Amino acid sequence: MADLTLLKQLEQLIPAISDKILNDFFNQTTAETKTDGSIVTEADLAMQNAISAELLKLAPDIPLLSEEMTTQEQTDVVTNCPSYWCLDPVDGTNNFHHGVPLFAVSLALIVDKQLSLGIIYDPVRKETFSALKGSGLRINGSKYESPEQTEELGLCLASVDFKRLNSNMKLRLCQTMPFKSQRNIGTCALEWAWLAAGRTQLLLHGGEKFWDYAAGCLLLAEANGVSSTDTLQPVFNNSLESRPIIAASNYSLHKSWSTFLLNPSS
Repeated sequence: MADLTLLKQLEQLIPAISDKILNDFFNQTTAETKTDGSIVTEADLAMQNAISAELLKLAPDIPLLSEEMTTQEQTDVVTNCPSYWCLDPVDGTNNFHHGVPLFAVSLALIVDKQLSLGIIYDPVRKETFSALKGSGLRINGSKYESPEQTEELGLCLASVDFKRLNSNMKLRLCQTMPFKSQRNIGTCALEWAWLAAGRTQLLLHGGEKFWDYAAGCLLLAEANGVSSTDTLQPVFNNSLESRPIIAASNYSLHKSWSTFLLNPSS
């Protein structure tokens, strides 16, 4: 079961492993293309191996689900294990491979098929975003209260991944632009973490994998933010299916944001 002791151990462990491994590989990796078109580098595999070994010491009975495992291995974990780790060893691999300093490590703990713990580490800015379910957001090991957020779409900074949106949605967002400004930084984990911390106010993504959103979804909820799919269902459903994301830093913004996105006549 996740508790504060375990969270504090991970707040030390994940940065230590990341700082040791990623500095050696940054902008110096070779890349292989996977079947889904994404890439994997030596850093992804080295991080997965190192973190997996340490998690085994901390909790030998809890299996690992990682982005770099085979689909069959991932399916076996989700199907047969009520509790497991969910790891993205390097979120933002394209950035990392090309020397863009925007990437993160994302780890979640699922207990009894529910999100229980989440941690996202930014190795460049040395920031650790973490949370236990029901205990609030933490940054660098200290409880964090997000600054008060606007409730007006027109004053918001939005993280929007245009790549996976349909053409009509892309065009509508460009023509109407209901927010103040838009960013896409190439790492889902940091977009979730920054939204939870109140640095952005809106998020839109056409399809995130389990390891893209698992930790961030919990961090945002613990910061009193709101997320859903494009059918207004909970994002987390303990499955490997890709999930479209609509998220905001508070309930009022999520309502306005989802209404705009899902009702073209609004």
